Amino acid sequence: MKWGRRAAALLAGGCLAVGAGCAHAPPKLAPDVEARLEATPGGYLTGSVAGWQEAVVLNRRDFIWGLAFSPRGGRLAYTRLGSKAYFLSLWSLGPPPTLVADPSINPYEFDVEGVAFSPDGGLVATAGKDGVVRLFDAATGELRGERRTEEPLDAVAFHPDGGWLVTGSLKGLMTVLSVPALEYASEERGHVGPVSALAFAPDGTLYSGGWDKHLRAWRTGVEALRPGVARVRFERRGGSAVLGGTVNGKAPVSLVLDARAPAVALTSEAATAAGIDVPFLKETLNVPGALGTISARLARNQSVRFKSLVLEGVDVAVCDSCVPQGSQGVLGSPFTDRVEVAFDEVNQEAILTLKGGVPEGMRAVDSLVLSPRSDFTFPAYVSDVTVDARGQRLGVGLSEQKPERNRVVYERERKGVDEPQGPFNVGALVDAQSGQVLQKWPLHKGVVSTAAISPDGRSLATGGWDKRVYLFTEGDAAARGEHEFDWSVRRVRFSADGRHVGVAAWTPQVASSSGDSDPAAMLLGVRYTEPTITTPVEGAAAPQ
Repeated sequence: MKWGRRAAALLAGGCLAVGAGCAHAPPKLAPDVEARLEATPGGYLTGSVAGWQEAVVLNRRDFIWGLAFSPRGGRLAYTRLGSKAYFLSLWSLGPPPTLVADPSINPYEFDVEGVAFSPDGGLVATAGKDGVVRLFDAATGELRGERRTEEPLDAVAFHPDGGWLVTGSLKGLMTVLSVPALEYASEERGHVGPVSALAFAPDGTLYSGGWDKHLRAWRTGVEALRPGVARVRFERRGGSAVLGGTVNGKAPVSLVLDARAPAVALTSEAATAAGIDVPFLKETLNVPGALGTISARLARNQSVRFKSLVLEGVDVAVCDSCVPQGSQGVLGSPFTDRVEVAFDEVNQEAILTLKGGVPEGMRAVDSLVLSPRSDFTFPAYVSDVTVDARGQRLGVGLSEQKPERNRVVYERERKGVDEPQGPFNVGALVDAQSGQVLQKWPLHKGVVSTAAISPDGRSLATGGWDKRVYLFTEGDAAARGEHEFDWSVRRVRFSADGRHVGVAAWTPQVASSSGDSDPAAMLLGVRYTEPTITTPVEGAAAPQ
């Protein structure tokens, strides 16, 4: 069925289109099954899916990008594009579903696709193409923290213990940050090109998908690291190298590397953002400049951080005219006397190493570290990865065409030309240990943008740029359910208990007195033939 502006009337009348006809909505869960589910902590439905049942439209006016359910707490979150900014819409699933908060994230120029709940459901993380990861309170929408990374982001996932999260960038970098402080822990250049998806199994195994046609599994473990080396992205500006760092753990700054400069300098704006009370600085430092010697205010014993490398006791000159335009500071000889700098031109990274090694007094820092476990290669781009409740199976979205929207794609859509079907334009059930494709369904035309595995690992929901969402169950080649939207489907996800599938889609912008268009965020009920209740078995996750 195509969900247009008549969806509300159909729902109000209790009429749903299932397959080719229109019938009354199937009943909800039997009272005894629902009671057992409510009484089973961590419980979820298992069995063959039979199709959709009730549907609730949450949004019919925005482009919806990312969507996630909370593992606990009965909440749902999606990122939406408003007129001038991206927003994080936070819902209580009720019944009935209720919008509880709608905080802004970042300006509309920077897409926000990454969204994830913490394991306890108390926090929501977003990751956007402005390179910033943000933490929000899941109940109130209050911003709890943010950190700017070096590269545009499009994926985020929480470790099962809740103390760490991982972001994935458009350039293949996976960065581990602590929670809630968002302190840098470690990183791995996991893919060539975009990291399209990140998903943790209950045992802490991380699965990452990429446009390099690889799906990789990573072991995770906490190690005590004595940070003396950091790899930092740099760019060339006017013959100088510019690095990104933070001052006093507060202010992200771009710093020009210049060993000829006699001081480490910051602009007054950057110094203030770093917590330096500039007007009350008493000491000064003479700094030679193009127009003569400048008397700059001096802030002693500051800290400068580059990922895991921290320099303490740095004296900083506050001097606007000492800093090249477009930057916030200069790393002069006091920095290069302590740190050796080498350049990796291939990855555009500066390798910073403390001269003389790590000082004896420098405290080791506990960090979550990723190490490769498995590498599964597919004959198609990996657009999405999800993990079942036991960590034994994966739901994988695969596309023969690169899932990249461009003018050619928009022209085909405008003309109503369908993309071709293909043997690997599919959603697939994949064994998490071996990478073997257990079953795949090549029904979508063109890009399969998303694939969500059910908690029991037996069923799959998929969505694509052909405007369709399908529901499959293992052993059956036909779809058990189908919905058609009015534009590209961006994300589908199963709820933790298996009762619902959430859908994020784009909707055409139409002129109406209310501003409403066609459904863009929807909650679909999942109907099972003979549902039972189960919980993840201890130790049943994919072995290391």
